[in-house]
Amino acid sequence: MVSKKKWSVCVIGAGPSGLVAARELRKEGHRVVVLEQKHDVGGQWLYDPNIEKEDPLGQTKFLDVHSSIYTSLRLLSPREIMGYTDFPFFVKEGPGRDPRRFPGHKELWLYLKEFSVHFGLRELIRFNTRVEYVGMLDGSCGGLKWVVKSRKLLKVATSSANYYDNNKQKVDEIGSDVGSEEVVVEEVFDAVVVANGHYSHPRLPSIKGTYVNYVLYFT
Repeated sequence: MVSKKKWSVCVIGAGPSGLVAARELRKEGHRVVVLEQKHDVGGQWLYDPNIEKEDPLGQTKFLDVHSSIYTSLRLLSPREIMGYTDFPFFVKEGPGRDPRRFPGHKELWLYLKEFSVHFGLRELIRFNTRVEYVGMLDGSCGGLKWVVKSRKLLKVATSSANYYDNNKQKVDEIGSDVGSEEVVVEEVFDAVVVANGHYSHPRLPSIKGTYVNYVLYFT
């Protein structure tokens, strides 16, 4: 019996496509690492109302808020066809759940989160990690390889302080304002799955020699 080659695979993005790709690759015995720029799974379904730093014309390389979801958005398709075949998108009862056939966007995000927990995918994911470069490595190392450069944001407590009452008894110890540092990692993989979606950056029309008002549309 010929054994299958076990590859090291990088999956970029922990949205609906990235999650199921990671599950299937691991099922086949491959070593999987998922890189996700946000703090949780869901991709565009991870809603964030804070858009103060977003560039409306998309001139910045990355947007602080990468989702196209808005607060009142509901699914256009019924939940029966929005789930994975072996993990149906059933109605769940409980506080904050949406039992409608065409639920709001939060219900789908909760479903994706449950999917990631049920199949043990969260242990594969590096959150708050942004991919900055993907390229082929020369064949001198034996076979086609891919180099992936990523940047992870780490939060660190810079100091701590003790607090005492009037009788000089210690009552509390807290950290000061949390700072942050970035760690750049460069790794080599046998394969890369790009599942970062295409709803982040607006495509802007460019008409040479003509002034137009910008109209944003997403691909």
